Amino acid sequence: MGRFVFMMLDGVGVGALPDAAECGDAGSNTLGNLARVVDLRLPFLKKMGLGNILPLRGVPAASSPLAMVGRLAPHSAGKDTTVGHWEHMGLITPRPFPTYPNGFPEEVLEPFRQQIGRGVLGNRPASGTQIIDELGETHLSTGFPIVYTSADSVFQIAAHVEVVPLTQLYEWCETARRILTGPHAVARVIARPFTGGPGTFTRTKDRRDFSLAPPGPLYLDLLAEAGVPVLALGKINEIYLGRGVSDSRKVASNDDNLRVLLDAVRNVEQGLIFTNLVDFDMAWGHRNDVVGFAHGLAALDRALPAILGHLRPDDFLLLSADHGVDPTTVSTDHSREYVPLLLYPRAVGSRRACYEGDFADTGATIYAHLTGQTPPLAGRSVLEQRPAGGWRQYPLLRGDRATPSRVGVRETREAASWLAGRFGPPPEVAVVLGSGLRSLLGEDLVEIPYHAVPHWLSGAVPGHPSTLAMIERKGLRIVALRGRLHGYEGYDVGEQQLQVRSLACWGVKKLILTNACGAVGPDVDAGEVVLITEIMDLQTAAIGSPPLKVRATDADLAQALRERSGVRPPVRVGVYAAVPGPQYETDAEVEVLRALGATVVGMSTAAEARAAEDEGMELAVLAVVTNQGATSTIPCPPIVPASAYGDTPGHGRGDMHELVLAAADLAAPRVLEVVDAILDAWRRRGSA
Repeated sequence: MGRFVFMMLDGVGVGALPDAAECGDAGSNTLGNLARVVDLRLPFLKKMGLGNILPLRGVPAASSPLAMVGRLAPHSAGKDTTVGHWEHMGLITPRPFPTYPNGFPEEVLEPFRQQIGRGVLGNRPASGTQIIDELGETHLSTGFPIVYTSADSVFQIAAHVEVVPLTQLYEWCETARRILTGPHAVARVIARPFTGGPGTFTRTKDRRDFSLAPPGPLYLDLLAEAGVPVLALGKINEIYLGRGVSDSRKVASNDDNLRVLLDAVRNVEQGLIFTNLVDFDMAWGHRNDVVGFAHGLAALDRALPAILGHLRPDDFLLLSADHGVDPTTVSTDHSREYVPLLLYPRAVGSRRACYEGDFADTGATIYAHLTGQTPPLAGRSVLEQRPAGGWRQYPLLRGDRATPSRVGVRETREAASWLAGRFGPPPEVAVVLGSGLRSLLGEDLVEIPYHAVPHWLSGAVPGHPSTLAMIERKGLRIVALRGRLHGYEGYDVGEQQLQVRSLACWGVKKLILTNACGAVGPDVDAGEVVLITEIMDLQTAAIGSPPLKVRATDADLAQALRERSGVRPPVRVGVYAAVPGPQYETDAEVEVLRALGATVVGMSTAAEARAAEDEGMELAVLAVVTNQGATSTIPCPPIVPASAYGDTPGHGRGDMHELVLAAADLAAPRVLEVVDAILDAWRRRGSA
């Protein structure tokens, strides 16, 4: 039989699902966004492979992760705790539970008031702590319970312990549970006791969930039938109404949960140990407490080595989640996201890539391991290594230096399909606009944010607004990407390439890449536009190896621009050095780049150019020189008057980036002239 430890990290999502925008969750990414605003230090989770699932600043991918890594998607409707937990145990919910954005109707409240013998306060969606602060004093004087809901399918009852004893509050919740059936069958009725006085009201640890009974069989039921003991910690017993649970233990917090879990792993002889770390959701996620969330992850990271140290050779431990609850967004509710899969130890022969599976794969894996039988409900055992969505891996480099990425072929095809459905046939040309070049192409036909496109991510660098615009220019349909992702933001190369690959999959054949860059050549001045014919990729080249060379603008197009375009002065042709960043170069580094033959230097473009080359797109690369390459040689770019900044800027990174944006903006007319020349050359070539 062996043992299986299942740790549900309540609300710890790993990126928006394709339908997240329909749920108001576009751009949600609980772990990814958290890592961009808080310094995550998770050394053991790094070793397990957490950073192999998605890019996490401070948690890089492991070359040989201890765990089998993956990402799971739901088939159920909704993003509720109950929905997520049920599906992990093999029960899919095809229709979402009812929610009440305008409060509960009288057909629910009237029988509730009659049966408890008093009125109610509130009856609207609200933050639990806020509505208690607002109505707590009235509750003390009237004895009326505070009834409220959220974006989730919940009926919550808050009452002061000195006004409504716990036993009575629980009885009221059972009353509500009996009333809330049929079309009003909410997922959970929740008791929310609190204590203290006005201004100091505090919720107690005696919360209790009264969940809807699962309408079908669960893997927990099948484990019980097979004689497999199940120990439920925390809210697990309440979520499943005790179905299949042979023993349960209450916990007061994540820290208490981890302590009780360690004791269980030391002493429980066999079966499933199933726990839910609720503070990620209840204490930090719903309150948008990014610091608390990060501290909770650090506490988990510290606890894991001892827990894993007590596993036996035939044991497994699995980490996953039930939904997201991104604490960095305006919303304080659950978010519809993928959830992580970390299975320790790694299955024998498992690939070094990301398993793309379903929520129910977790329950199926537990059942198969503990019974030795084929899972009869939804899901398939992860140990079979046959994920429904395949293995997510893009080679960062061609040849034998392939490294897993967090996005792959499925994401590319889904994004391309969405673009075709939204905009119809592909445009003739795509243009990626770098720092400060947002308004280069003029008026838009339509503009949408990147996060509206499935799987596309948005960067956070100023001057990169992360929007897609459809434009007509020179008689051509053009899709303009305003902004790009950078490696120094924590994105892997596959994610930096996803937009270009999506456009190619859609059918776009020609691509113009623009960027803001620093001068390396001694005769190159700020304000120049350099037509790049070769990119030296120093971002993905191994240390000590020569730079990788990427083809940029083809020779025929370069010759046409230099001879026939009519652009004056003639366009300079040069070599672009792509460096990691985000710091600016020193004098010594510029000398090295100059010796390597670079004309200009920047921190982008290489990944996109490599993707365009892979996809067979016709490519032109324009580098807008905004400054000299070394920080010590930058007072103010010649084309930018000091009056553009008010006070004279210093040499800090923030000041430098403002200089770059201003210089790029002033150079935009020159860039547009060259872009038009490229479009004319391509059109002449097509007509010929």
